[in-house]
Amino acid sequence: MSVKYNSAEQHPVYWFEDGSVVIHVENQIFKVHRTLLSRHSDFFVEEDGTEDISGKEAASYILIDECLGVRAKDVEVLLAHFYHDVPLHWETRVSRLTSALRVSGPSELDFPSMHYLARTRLNDVAIVPSNYLSGFLSDDEDALYLSTECDSPSVRKASYYHFMTSPTSQFNIEPTIPDPKDATVDLSTSQLVSQRCEQLLDRMIEYFTPVLFTPPATAHMACTDVFADTWMSLVIQPAIDDHGVSRPLETLERIKGINWASEGLCESCVDEKREEWTQEQQHIWNSMDTWLEIPQ
Repeated sequence: MSVKYNSAEQHPVYWFEDGSVVIHVENQIFKVHRTLLSRHSDFFVEEDGTEDISGKEAASYILIDECLGVRAKDVEVLLAHFYHDVPLHWETRVSRLTSALRVSGPSELDFPSMHYLARTRLNDVAIVPSNYLSGFLSDDEDALYLSTECDSPSVRKASYYHFMTSPTSQFNIEPTIPDPKDATVDLSTSQLVSQRCEQLLDRMIEYFTPVLFTPPATAHMACTDVFADTWMSLVIQPAIDDHGVSRPLETLERIKGINWASEGLCESCVDEKREEWTQEQQHIWNSMDTWLEIPQ
């Protein structure tokens, strides 16, 4: 039977006129080579599809069931890997590795070799706390997935930290449980993330509050006085304004970025304190293992 795509949009890259299968995911359609996919996934061996005569070449048509939760952006990452446009072997972007891990899993399109590779690459991702930036995980759904599915404790910590600090996260500050009727979110997973976010937030505020609200001492009395005179206006008040007590990695990075020399600190004290603040970031990052009770 002939298939009508309605308002579905052809992918600008992965639409080959000589393709043998049209894959319809969300509002995106891809026309690719079935033999390439079926070599790596039983899903495309077992899925019969229907006849499609809408293109110049006859092709089968597979509409991906919404219940599988497959995302078009993830399929694009999958195809970029198998067509060698952006292979995963050297990929370091967590967002793309997350898409690859999810779409290749047994509950979605089931590409075992790609799933193993994506999991391995995620385990190799090194997260340096002093370079952590808000938006490291740009997608709340990616972070939710990684919080339970990723083997790397470092990446899982980053996902929980994302939920605790992201302004778009439904778990931000006062985590909430999503509507149980919402089929796109696993309730038990959401509950686990909410509980751990609350736990992390409590422990982090308990630890970081005295660090934030206490002007540091230095080896030189004059430099100590500079901190005492400026700490409120340069550090404490900005942290109060943007909830910095619950975002210690970013807050410490902002403190390091202040031009302390222009405020009167000597060069040796500036260097010493910036090193101490970097060590503080690492200490907080390491302590999250205990605070979150994440197994190593």
